[in-house]
Amino acid sequence: MPGKVCLVTGATAGIGQVTSRELACRGATVVVAGRSPERCAATVEMIRRETGSESVEALIADLSSLAEVRRLASEFTARHRRLDVLINNAGALFELRRESADGIEMTFAVNHLAPFLLTNLLLDTLKASAPARVIVVASGAHKDVQAFNFDDPEAKSDSYTASRGTSLLYTLAMPWKHPAFIQYAETKLANLLFTYELARRLAGSGVTANALHPGLVNSRFSAGAGVYTWFMRQMMRFFGISVEEGAKTTIYLATSPEVANVTGQYFIKEKPAESSPASHDRDAARRLWELSERMTSTA
Repeated sequence: MPGKVCLVTGATAGIGQVTSRELACRGATVVVAGRSPERCAATVEMIRRETGSESVEALIADLSSLAEVRRLASEFTARHRRLDVLINNAGALFELRRESADGIEMTFAVNHLAPFLLTNLLLDTLKASAPARVIVVASGAHKDVQAFNFDDPEAKSDSYTASRGTSLLYTLAMPWKHPAFIQYAETKLANLLFTYELARRLAGSGVTANALHPGLVNSRFSAGAGVYTWFMRQMMRFFGISVEEGAKTTIYLATSPEVANVTGQYFIKEKPAESSPASHDRDAARRLWELSERMTSTA
């Protein structure tokens, strides 16, 4: 990867951090993006120490904020003329419904609108750098919803504004039906609808777009977000794979010549896989794109 520039969001922990380290190890210039200045600095120092590469830097942004996403894109393009690989890795899950600074439900803001906006803001740079790659870290959880809920994309229904006591009941009795998980699954379906639509719109540009499921990874995912996310991390602790294993497919899609011309695909364990029928709904993908444009003021 010498000479290539890679931007990785959610890069200060878990598979994002491993991905960033491995890209630096392969000679790429790596820009790690995270919301904590301290953790970003520690990640840059760790990668430089372990790889011997000085071509590692950080950009600070809270991706729940549309203004911060715009600033991230602006600061990146001010520093770099090219972008060979954009990895939309950052993601979150919140036990109780919360809204961002923009008044948008947080899971939807971080998991879908942030990568949608960031990718669109960097499209000109990606096209000018072609061949280039956009990689979206999705999840097999997208199969837990039958279709994207255009009637309530921000989960404003009462079920997701429940008390911590109700959340505990869901956690103990029906963890996979917890409203927080359903909203997370909804945003992961949005990731795939976005990726497939992006691939269609980029046809012939030299920029590919692919998504992946990293597996159930034992990481700090959504640490501190409540009892439900604590429970989920315990499940990952006992049944999950390591962050090194979880990062393999992202690294493969970012570096392998085998997928240089592959676009609009979903990968699991470095192999193409079939996503849900709902993820291939072209009308839903178009509607979601238009909704996202309106919500991010990019139309």
